[in-house]
Amino acid sequence: MASVIAHELEEAASDPQLNAWYDRRGYENADKCAWTFGTTYTTSNGALANMRLGTRDYLIQRNWVNASGGYCALSY
Repeated sequence: MASVIAHELEEAASDPQLNAWYDRRGYENADKCAWTFGTTYTTSNGALANMRLGTRDYLIQRNWVNASGGYCALSY
């Protein structure tokens, strides 16, 4: 759920009026990296995660970085 919320929050922040750019396939920036997570690790309960915030582990999708030709990443 946290990953889906992060996806939608990214799109809302970069396209608040629903008129921002789309690629040739009709994808917004978060759509371009949907369901890609980068490097993951296994938590103590066996779940996968790719970031730790405070004492909690999360599996959050990467988002599009429109620099250096474009790529999916967790940060710029």
